[in-house]
Amino acid sequence: MSLKKTCRTLAKVADNEPIFVLRAQDISAPETILHWIIQNPAISEDKRAEAFACSEEMRRWHKRKSAD
Repeated sequence: MSLKKTCRTLAKVADNEPIFVLRAQDISAPETILHWIIQNPAISEDKRAEAFACSEEMRRWHKRKSAD
């Protein structure tokens, strides 16, 4: 099964729509997510909490480095 079929957010992406992926190992990923939260004040509280939780999980990731 494709990732696009299993992820609600990716399922909304058009076939030709550009996307950008952040990985937990990227040391800038958690701060990038926090910046996204600040820049999007109209997002729902659920989405805000989900994004914040993801940034915290990334911050605790065991192997972090500069982006490739």
